[in-house]
Amino acid sequence: MTEEKSPPPEKKRKRKRYQSSTNIHELRETSRLTKTAIEKISNGTPITEDEFFAIFKSDSIPQQEQDALLENIANKDDLQLNIPKLFIEQPKIVHGYLDFWVPDLESEMLTYFRDHPSELYSMAPRKFEELVAAIFRNNGFSVQLTPETRDGGVDLIAVHHSSLTGETVNLVECKRYGPTQKVGIGIVQRLLGCVHEHKASKGILVTTSFFTRDAQHVAMNSRHNLALNDYNSVTSWLAQLPFTSKK
Repeated sequence: MTEEKSPPPEKKRKRKRYQSSTNIHELRETSRLTKTAIEKISNGTPITEDEFFAIFKSDSIPQQEQDALLENIANKDDLQLNIPKLFIEQPKIVHGYLDFWVPDLESEMLTYFRDHPSELYSMAPRKFEELVAAIFRNNGFSVQLTPETRDGGVDLIAVHHSSLTGETVNLVECKRYGPTQKVGIGIVQRLLGCVHEHKASKGILVTTSFFTRDAQHVAMNSRHNLALNDYNSVTSWLAQLPFTSKK
């Protein structure tokens, strides 16, 4: 007597991301706000902040048309834009046009995270790198971000020029980790290897978290070539910057 085989279980179909109700709602809302913004701009009527950002988020507006819309916003000088918040909620549209619309974007960002340090944990990793670059830049360094496509390793190069000590080249690696995810010895040793390989002056690790005991031990033995900076270091750097809070 042969055993009756049960039919194989049906494979669950993976839902495409755009099919979720949340994303559909967001797309519809963006479309509605974009349509309203276009009508208002055409009529010379002031637009809201949400309508302004909808123009950037919409994929249906050609670049040339977008440029024309931005040039003709009736209240473009009066818009109160919550730019720092965008580094958390909409990081993809912060740069580009917003650099033009908000010349003081960098100081806005630094001030915001100085006043709301817990929001550092909500940042996209690339935005944390840009924040660290801004901190170094505001402390007299020439800073270059490395390509975003790098698989780990050095995130930015910070060069300092001094009439007393000459030029120092610092390789900076940033880790936007949660508060309980400590940076381990492997990352520290890898950065130290990069410093020796490229004959840099120093390697600098910056994190929103902290370091394991082994990582600290390696850094202590290489303190002239390596510096570890944890969450407390970052908040201290931000607190020392000469910006006025806009609460």
